[in-house]
Amino acid sequence: MDVTEALDGLRAEVEGCELVAYADLSSRMVLSVSAATKYAQEDMDVLSQSAVALLDGALAEGAQPLIGEDDQSADLAMTLSVEATRIFLRAPGDLTEALICVCAPSSDLSNIVNRGRATLGRIIDQS
Repeated sequence: MDVTEALDGLRAEVEGCELVAYADLSSRMVLSVSAATKYAQEDMDVLSQSAVALLDGALAEGAQPLIGEDDQSADLAMTLSVEATRIFLRAPGDLTEALICVCAPSSDLSNIVNRGRATLGRIIDQS
């Protein structure tokens, strides 16, 4: 199974999931996408920049007292709005790869996180 198939599978497994993107945080680039509709490159850039800010940047640093760990990175971040739920997951043991899921506001957060982590783990194991 390649990255695209893994992303397509995750999107199909999660009700209300409209986009799953595999990103490299160090280059701030989305490497692969599975989406229900076409997204502009500018939208992909915003998602990757958001992932960096939430998992590595000032937002992660500001959340450090809540995280309670010594480093300044996070492995999970979420943004919730009336329009969408966005979940950002960092790869375990690899600080540069992440998965971004954009789903309906009513989507099951626990399901997205669990399936997203499993999918990200499979992608990392195959690389």
